[in-house]
Amino acid sequence: MKDNIEYPILAIDYGDIHFGISVSDSKGILAQPLDTISITQNRPLENILLEILSVAKEYQVKTILVGLPLEFSKTHKRTTTKIQKFISKLIGITKIPVVTYDESFSTTRAQNMLTSSGQNTKKSRGKINSIAATVFLQDFLNSNNNNK
Repeated sequence: MKDNIEYPILAIDYGDIHFGISVSDSKGILAQPLDTISITQNRPLENILLEILSVAKEYQVKTILVGLPLEFSKTHKRTTTKIQKFISKLIGITKIPVVTYDESFSTTRAQNMLTSSGQNTKKSRGKINSIAATVFLQDFLNSNNNNK
């Protein structure tokens, strides 16, 4: 684990349409979901990037964590390429350190959490991404705290 991680951390679950956002507390112990940010015709990726930086400023974020799935299939490889392009754009507009973390299965885990709490996953589509960001951010925090 990286020793130079500073808190709070803003986690981003990249999606073609929905970006799940989660933030940690200032001690790096607990992750909490924030609103999902969605790309629309009137809200292109450039606006999403600026909105993410606005959230980072609001929460005085010291590190940005972007979920990057391990490559299990060609689909994951395409997704990974898109995420890496997104990360490059993000790095180009901020001085906040950007790091990646394996977010494999975080969306599945988020869907399972919603289902087990009695929520319809189709109606909760926007929530899933933010919960997925919270899942892998909490995993990151737990593994970082266990290595201290």
